[in-house]
Amino acid sequence: MLLDETHEFLVPDYYEHFACKMGACRAACCEGWPISFSLDDYYHLMSQECSPELRRKLDTALHIKLSPTPDAYAEIAPRFDGACPMRMEDGRCALHAEMGDGALSYVCRLYPRGVRTHNGFECSCANSCEAVLELLFSRDEPIEFVKKELSFTLPRQSQPTIRFETMGKEQEIRLWLIRHMQNQTLPMPQRMMAMGHALAALDDALAAHDAQQVERLLRGQKRIQPLKPKELSQGHLDFGLRFASGLIELLDQRSDSIRAYGEDALAYFEGSFGRYVEARDHFEAVLPKWDIWFEHMMVNHMFFARFPFQDRPVSLPDEFIALCAVFAMLRFLGIGHMRDQADPSHFVDVAAAVFRLVDHTAFDHYAAGMMKELGCDDWDRVHDLISL
Repeated sequence: MLLDETHEFLVPDYYEHFACKMGACRAACCEGWPISFSLDDYYHLMSQECSPELRRKLDTALHIKLSPTPDAYAEIAPRFDGACPMRMEDGRCALHAEMGDGALSYVCRLYPRGVRTHNGFECSCANSCEAVLELLFSRDEPIEFVKKELSFTLPRQSQPTIRFETMGKEQEIRLWLIRHMQNQTLPMPQRMMAMGHALAALDDALAAHDAQQVERLLRGQKRIQPLKPKELSQGHLDFGLRFASGLIELLDQRSDSIRAYGEDALAYFEGSFGRYVEARDHFEAVLPKWDIWFEHMMVNHMFFARFPFQDRPVSLPDEFIALCAVFAMLRFLGIGHMRDQADPSHFVDVAAAVFRLVDHTAFDHYAAGMMKELGCDDWDRVHDLISL
């Protein structure tokens, strides 16, 4: 059942400037992933008149799922090469080009927008879209969040489960954590760790139902002492390479592009700290605003995913470890891929591929488990990893 929703939504300030690149994307959003159709979308599409050529494509590409539900009844599966069979040579969607956006599934109509209507109305755009990343990377100032009246036609959304006590301050807590990520007086790894320690302190206060302590934290009256920067060594690289190697094994059958990026970087570094430092220095030279870019990516991801309240049966500290896994993979793959590149678009492509994996799979869950197996439930080891 589709519902017309018009509300005042909290959105990041870039939202109104986003524009789809249509056929100009280097990597289409549908590449490598099935496109789901709800029961309503499926029957609406099948009842429409279209050209014989498009009908032939639909008849071979659109299938009812093995275990259909009203929200996910059918899907268009990617071809053997990962491309969507509806994508035309000029990069546009054949369904959209011939029949308009009314023929698309609600997933395609909305993407890369993520609309949430429970626990506060929010909307933002996913980092998995290269146009979103290019928009983020075109700015220096921190992302701000503003109210904007928006209208959407949406399927009825299920109520997410908040697995922690929030004292009715879910959104306030999330924006407080985002402000830690935007503290530009600290290098990115120290911001991450300061946010992690703040989250741990908040977890203790929430578990104790200590409303005064929660207020002190949210108002900045209890300061979190940042850690000192790490002096990196061969041992840190060896640990980081074990993480990357373990991650690549987990990515089997989940993302060909990420696995290829990772295997290439591992083969190049081969445990050589000198090569890694050279590649890292090159990365930071050709992307002199890399720390601002990472800030924008992490902030946008945190808001989009409603970090740390992501409807998973894990603790708040585990949610932080999962976020560190995203950061570490972005940095490792970015440094590895950019070692002989100077065009920033190459990093955009790597980062968008990382977030396509993160957004479409349970990456946070299994990556956090792997980090803990490597000893990353120890905060000092987490700091080692994200400092590389």
